[in-house]
Amino acid sequence: MLKWYGYLGLALLMLANINFILVIQPLAEWYIPIVWFGYIMFIDSIVYYMKGRSLMSNHAKEFAFMALVSVPFWLIFEIYNVFTNNWTYINYIWYVHIVDFTTIMPAVLETFTLVMALEVFSGIKLEFPSLSRKRRDRSPKSHVYLAAMPLMILGVIAVFLPLFAPYVGFPFVWIGLFLLLDPINYILGRDSIVLWCSRGKGNRMLQLFFAGIIMGLFWEFWNYMAYPKWIYNIPLGMPMLKLFEMPLVGYLGYLPFALDVYLFYELSRALISKSKNPVISL
Repeated sequence: MLKWYGYLGLALLMLANINFILVIQPLAEWYIPIVWFGYIMFIDSIVYYMKGRSLMSNHAKEFAFMALVSVPFWLIFEIYNVFTNNWTYINYIWYVHIVDFTTIMPAVLETFTLVMALEVFSGIKLEFPSLSRKRRDRSPKSHVYLAAMPLMILGVIAVFLPLFAPYVGFPFVWIGLFLLLDPINYILGRDSIVLWCSRGKGNRMLQLFFAGIIMGLFWEFWNYMAYPKWIYNIPLGMPMLKLFEMPLVGYLGYLPFALDVYLFYELSRALISKSKNPVISL
């Protein structure tokens, strides 16, 4: 059986989806926390059913930290949007919006735990041979900096490009944070894509990608039907095929976005704990 909050989550999902049609206030204004905390509780309960442990059940304080960190994480992208104007909000209230932000990181990482529990891509051993060879041939410190510095330089360029050239640099909104945070985590000895791929665990990156696509589909589906919603302004100068409000090509952004979520969370954990990331250790 599911945990009790899994059934509550399912009820919240049903309520939110029914209210997309009925648009009863103030529930319609609060649809994001309702639908997404419903999703989070339901997914967490499924993971618990499958593995006997989950983030909410076994790491409640960590889950609360994750929700809090989600707010400054998304504010980074809101700052980017001041320059790029890639999306516009409709019918939003600012204090509801802040609560909305608390759902982003938990939703992605809960989906990631489900993908791992289902062992998607678990049979794939994705490894960068050059990184593995450098780990064997060099001292740990020299290897760390040799592997991290090129990515970090690219990351710094990619992070600032959308601010100074938003028309052409807007795709780097999603890529730059990954390129910057991954080598920082690697240097600090925290979880990173470079570290995973140097140890033959690069399939975790594929699992994060898959979680990102799942989240993108749900975000755009529920946004399409909602009362408060966002619309996109993609500056490509040509008509584009859409799925819901998002141009199809835009879904590619959810791949690096999932990496951004995980790496920002891991770096934030470095400030408070040296313990292993519970998302991975479930």
